[in-house]
Amino acid sequence: MTLDLKLTKLSARFAVALAVLVCCSFLVIVIVSRFVIGTLADERLLVTRDTLRVPVEYFPGSARLNARLAAAELAESDRDLASAEFYAGRAVSLSPNDYRFRLTLASIQEANGDRAAAEQSLRAARTLAPHYWDVHYRLGNLLVRQGKPNESLDELRMAVAANTELLPGTLDLIWRASSGDVSAVRAVSGSAASTRLTLAQFLLKVSRPMEAAGVFGSIDRSDRLASSKESSAFLNSLIAAGKLEAARNLWSDLAGRDDQSTIISNGSFESDILRDFSQFDWNFGRSEYARLAIDTATARTGSRSLRIEFTGLDTTRLDDEIKQLMPVRPGARYILECYVKASGLESPEGPRVVVTDSASSNWLAASEPVAQGSHDWLRLTVDFVAPQSVNKQALGVFISIKRKPRFSYDEPTRGTVWFDDFSMKEQ
Repeated sequence: MTLDLKLTKLSARFAVALAVLVCCSFLVIVIVSRFVIGTLADERLLVTRDTLRVPVEYFPGSARLNARLAAAELAESDRDLASAEFYAGRAVSLSPNDYRFRLTLASIQEANGDRAAAEQSLRAARTLAPHYWDVHYRLGNLLVRQGKPNESLDELRMAVAANTELLPGTLDLIWRASSGDVSAVRAVSGSAASTRLTLAQFLLKVSRPMEAAGVFGSIDRSDRLASSKESSAFLNSLIAAGKLEAARNLWSDLAGRDDQSTIISNGSFESDILRDFSQFDWNFGRSEYARLAIDTATARTGSRSLRIEFTGLDTTRLDDEIKQLMPVRPGARYILECYVKASGLESPEGPRVVVTDSASSNWLAASEPVAQGSHDWLRLTVDFVAPQSVNKQALGVFISIKRKPRFSYDEPTRGTVWFDDFSMKEQ
């Protein structure tokens, strides 16, 4: 009985040891297989179809390895599309709820010329991953290539809403596919302020400036101000496109200006000049001949004026150091007026207020020179006729303060002058 008991215990121990050995072997196999599959299926690792064929034979039930082999086959220059589709189809069958394998299958089906099957695969992927932008983007692109641009708009709009970096290329794609349909690119860009700003810039690029201005104007003012650099660049491009009146209206809204009655903006220098939005405000440059500043201690009306202190260098010149761009109606007659004050002004000829054609830089008209010496506020006027325009669109003129030497050398200009209360009216 004792011997039998010992044999029984020995057998039990052997059985346990054998079971442990089998379990350990199984775990080793599982660990090794997972390591192999995980490593080869990692898309960060560059593998070829030849590298993957043997592992797929050993692990035919791995959806990830089958999908990787299908993608590797598709990438080869001498690819076998039938083989690639077989492995992609197997991956889908093994893991029908993984949308990624359906994307791989769709790429292979389209490469094989079967866009209808590719569309079906992409729609199935969209059902599995309805919130992933890449699925919508691929389906939208496929619909465009199938000649279904209208059906693609919702897919591309959802993709762009999730990944705005796609928008510039998407706008170009839809513009070409729809033969320049503004409503189509509007639909795909969505309603977000950032995407509508991109749309406005795109419409400018394709020479649709008025539609671009309409889109830009529809963006909430606070959003346009928050994107100040992009908004400023848009206004600059609109001006370069010759749409000065539209640009001025948009600028006035952004800068919070209402200068329609005087035409000139900030004519009394009472408003601060916004750094990114000076397109139709006073623009200041540096000069070695004079110091330009807004004076808060001297003014004809209000509390500010423009002060110019001449430094006393010979052959004093002022050109475009202080200027403002304005749209004017072609062929219309205007009268510009301002007021000037001087203190100790000594000059061969004082500075003038000059109206210049923004396109040619030619002088259209100029005021009398500022009187010498010291005097209180005097009125200066300039009468001019705006240049003619072939297309009757608004043209631009610059209002500036210039001091042009008569000769290559003249005596230095000294003293201080103040300008205030610029206004202009059409006669």
